[in-house]
Amino acid sequence: ALRIFRVVHGESHGNVAAALGNLGGIYQQQGKVEEALATHKQELRIARRVHGNESKEVADALNSVALCLKEQGLYDRAMEKYEEAHAMYRRLYGEDCEDVATVLVNMASVLAKQGKHAEALALQDK
Repeated sequence: ALRIFRVVHGESHGNVAAALGNLGGIYQQQGKVEEALATHKQELRIARRVHGNESKEVADALNSVALCLKEQGLYDRAMEKYEEAHAMYRRLYGEDCEDVATVLVNMASVLAKQGKHAEALALQDK
């Protein structure tokens, strides 16, 4: 599907970004974290080009990149991406949004991995 979307639409198209996101998710499920990260970074670059710097698609891609970074043990870098996604979701939808809650859970997971359990619990309670 990705190849066809690239042929039909070129590299800078929302369908290409979405297909990359799906492919990155498959790589993650297979435990291929480096491939997943590279794929989600491509997704993020295209999403920014297609949708601008402030969109659900960009925030979703940031969340996916952060998840890969977390799986690689790069907690500080993961947290930066999660924080960017969190802020974007809040600006787009407000505080009471499922995407906001999801990224808070992900951020709490990073904090717990870093041994910051009180901070993790505080995010879980939001």
